[in-house]
Amino acid sequence: MSVRGKTILYAAAALIVSGAIIAASLLSLGVQLPGVTTSSSAESGQPSVLAIRLTDPPQVPPLTTSLNLTYSSLSLLVGESTGSGGQLTTTTATVAPSGGSATVDLLKMQNVSQTIALASLPNDSILYSVTFNVTGIQIDVNNTLSSVALATGGSSFTVTIAQPSPCHTGDFALLQLNPVVVNTPSGYQLIPSAVGVMGREVNLGEDILWSWHPLSKGDNNHLNSAHGNVSTSLVALSVAGNVTTLTVLVNNSASFPIDLNAIALHGNFTVTGDICATPGWYQPGMGNQYSQGNQNSQGNQHSQGGQNGPPRYFCMVPVHMDEVVFVPVSPSSATTISTSSSQCSSESMALVNEFGPSDHGRMTLAAGQCVELTFVGELSFGNAPFVLIPSTAAGQVYVLSVIASNGANQLVSCVLPLGPGSCRALLPQPSFNIW
Repeated sequence: MSVRGKTILYAAAALIVSGAIIAASLLSLGVQLPGVTTSSSAESGQPSVLAIRLTDPPQVPPLTTSLNLTYSSLSLLVGESTGSGGQLTTTTATVAPSGGSATVDLLKMQNVSQTIALASLPNDSILYSVTFNVTGIQIDVNNTLSSVALATGGSSFTVTIAQPSPCHTGDFALLQLNPVVVNTPSGYQLIPSAVGVMGREVNLGEDILWSWHPLSKGDNNHLNSAHGNVSTSLVALSVAGNVTTLTVLVNNSASFPIDLNAIALHGNFTVTGDICATPGWYQPGMGNQYSQGNQNSQGNQHSQGGQNGPPRYFCMVPVHMDEVVFVPVSPSSATTISTSSSQCSSESMALVNEFGPSDHGRMTLAAGQCVELTFVGELSFGNAPFVLIPSTAAGQVYVLSVIASNGANQLVSCVLPLGPGSCRALLPQPSFNIW
């Protein structure tokens, strides 16, 4: 019985940048440029042409030959001085590809950048962030195409600019996407982790849309200096019946805020429950077509009975049962959690599976702040009739991957039973093994 995993896309709220930089009034943004459309509310000031460049060293499963990201538009959060007491007004400008959408292969953007947009902004305006409005992600692993979902939910992700500065013609925003793609029981999941910096061309010639640029030593230095840093450990892992309790400690060791995106746990899981089900069972990531008819196109379905015969039974072997992904649940009181240097905040996290959750989202950690994230529940996926149970025997090794904004990622290995010194960081860092 061969097995092939796919996934579905989620529909949830988009990530946004910190509300600390958002004001109430609007400002003028741009004019239409060849190849792109920039929409805004009004005209104000002299325009500067700002290039948006993309580079990406993604971390993908072995035998991956392409990772295509398709987006319908870019949303730019921009501020402009009002000339009164140094106050800023902000608004969002939309930059759309001329054909309605654009697709970039992230695997081709290693050690180079590509100009994916040109935006006309008021001179001396400040770019705070760029949001990708995603319409689809597709990965090719060993000549098999599969859809990829954003593990953080929704259909967009945001790249925040480190140390924003006034824009002038000749400047460019360099966006480094370094997402982690993992294969889970819910299919392929992309965990975003990105950092953005401002740069300036030595030669002030006009940038060309979709042109390629080698990454300079200065580009790499700017990107590296903008990277965040986290430290993490596995605090608790226990099982009672089919219910798993997992607690993870994450500390922001950087000197600036970061957004905590997702946490992946890799280790020894066993499967409990039936893998055969009656019609109507919905296999995560496989689609409703697998609950009707005598389809066997994927080679992983076995059915009994004809179209009008007795009920059909489907037996599917669970795949990629060695890694699960969690996302933080947004605190009910505020987007940014409050902690002190001596005590960590206690929050919750949710399992990424077929149907949710819908209440997760960005969790911001200020410099030096820490949080303990706890999951309590069954490791189940959609309507699949099985549950994963992590082994808690002494000597078991679990690898914890923490992915945050500004490239603040860490990979640690923890040996059971848990206690002081049971977790150690894996070097070089940040680095991830993709299973």
